[in-house]
Amino acid sequence: DSADIDTSVISVGSHVKIKDEDGDEEEYDITGSTEADPLEGKISDESPIGSALIGHGVGDKVVVTLPNGNTVTYEVVAISGAI
Repeated sequence: DSADIDTSVISVGSHVKIKDEDGDEEEYDITGSTEADPLEGKISDESPIGSALIGHGVGDKVVVTLPNGNTVTYEVVAISGAI
């Protein structure tokens, strides 16, 4: 139940809004690996972005290392229960 999700930090079941260095916003549901569907905005807690976001709160800046070795910094804008 999304009402039971702790929205103070990102965890599996969270719906998050993040902003990159250019100010572009993205929204994701953090799921387990079997429920992940990136085309639907559902990313696994084991993915590079998902694993980097876990445990962070609103206002935190999170550095994500992408599979190609590049890094991207995201700011957590909002956390809610999954939609």
